[in-house]
Amino acid sequence: MDLKQKISRRQFIGQANCAAVGTASLLSSLLSLRLTAGAASASNFTDYKALVCLFLNGGNDSFNMLVPRQQNAYNEYVNARGGLASSGGLALSKDEPTSITPGEGGLWPITSSVQNQSGGAGYSEFGIHPDLPYLKTLYDQGDLAFVSNVGSLIEPTTLTQYQTKSKPLPEGLFSHPDHQIHWQTLVPQVRGSSPKGWAGRMAEVMSHANQQSSIAMNISLSGANVLQSGTTTVPYITDPAGVVELRKYDQDPTLKLAVDDILGQHYHSIYSKTLAQANRKSIDASVEFKSALDSLSTPFDPTALNGYTQTYKRLSMVTKIMEARTALGMDRQIFFVERGGWDHHNELLDPQSTLFTELNDAIEIFWNEVVNLGLQNNVVLYTASDFGRTLTSNGSGSDHAWGGNHFIISGSAAGGEIYGSYPALAGGNNDLGRGRILPSTSVDAYMGELASWYGVPSAEITTVIPNINNFNFANLASPLGILTS
Repeated sequence: MDLKQKISRRQFIGQANCAAVGTASLLSSLLSLRLTAGAASASNFTDYKALVCLFLNGGNDSFNMLVPRQQNAYNEYVNARGGLASSGGLALSKDEPTSITPGEGGLWPITSSVQNQSGGAGYSEFGIHPDLPYLKTLYDQGDLAFVSNVGSLIEPTTLTQYQTKSKPLPEGLFSHPDHQIHWQTLVPQVRGSSPKGWAGRMAEVMSHANQQSSIAMNISLSGANVLQSGTTTVPYITDPAGVVELRKYDQDPTLKLAVDDILGQHYHSIYSKTLAQANRKSIDASVEFKSALDSLSTPFDPTALNGYTQTYKRLSMVTKIMEARTALGMDRQIFFVERGGWDHHNELLDPQSTLFTELNDAIEIFWNEVVNLGLQNNVVLYTASDFGRTLTSNGSGSDHAWGGNHFIISGSAAGGEIYGSYPALAGGNNDLGRGRILPSTSVDAYMGELASWYGVPSAEITTVIPNINNFNFANLASPLGILTS
């Protein structure tokens, strides 16, 4: 079966994994490039674990994803959102979706018993957006947890400290590119991607993993990104349509000989030498990657995905790579999947409904396949985004804000709960104005759960998450208590 996405040599050099270096210069990145994980010793891991980042680019309006249903809290929500959607506001109906006219909203009811132990608004009844019924299913069976009011922070910060600027604040507040990078580097006091991504740093401190593989620990289904780019590592970039490889390299002996000769030359220029070595590694990695996918009992067939959404196509490739983990010699993998389109200034309700439907259906098919592989306890899918959005409407949409809600899916999660502190949505001590909510849970706590579960040594946790000690977590191995196994 032909899994190859044919490209020219010029396109290959542009798209190849050695070129996925984020925003650093090509020369400096190539000088420090390392596609494999370092020392030659075998991995000391006896299990398999994978993280899947689902990045909602543009800033998901997550206070319509997770809504309080207790009457007083729900009333505050409706007022903050400018009234019900049926009357021109942004608030969803409190009734269950099955009991109202389709298209008028509704909320799938859930309860939480632990989320307010850390000082939230005291709610226990919540609702999930009507177009996310599978999230309710996973929540009810204990495989999904929400994390409430998460955002980039340098230190714990109160409303007064924000107003008086007595605590350091993230650079570029409410800016898309700044917050996207903050979420991916976990160094919000620095503007730009110079700190590199926390998943890139994680691959570097876990260089003892995947020693038998030439494929990088970080694998992107959505191109180059800051999250997975470290000082000495870059992600392996592949495509939902198949393996990206040099056109006719494995079919034309003359071309293969010529390419191998060019890349095997002794170059006096360190730039030329490093570029040749990097392209050699990229070609070898693509060959290994294709061979591993071809070896599956049911090889990956991109034509079978015709008609499916981009989110599902990417997640489907993720499951195939997970299935090929043994052939690839990998016991640790980190995947990056991005879905854009969440910047809903002009209109919120209908576009978000469409996106949530796409996510719900893609996650359901993806997670069922994870379960079929027997990996539900070995995989964590988590969401990330730029920021939350204003509770107030700008007419028919919402604007840039700060704290927002996210979810984790895993058989290893203590699910069926909302962690963190869900805020009061009217007149609370987290409202900066216009319903811009000051985060009460740092991204550091959220990512700390993932890093420790993944196997980052405790001595290296501050390398991966530099600000984590600013928050005085009682248990760095599980700051929120979600992932304990």
